[in-house]
Amino acid sequence: MRKFDPWPVFFKREWNRTWPFLVGFAVTGTIITKLSLGLTGGCKKL
Repeated sequence: MRKFDPWPVFFKREWNRTWPFLVGFAVTGTIITKLSLGLTGGCKKL
């Protein structure tokens, strides 16, 4: 008899609960990275 593996069930439940936070964190990080790179590029021109 195969042993029951709870990890897929756990990950599915946690993903359904936390995906808005993870997506928002990724979008915010991308925006901050683009803005900071844009600012450093703008300062070099001055």
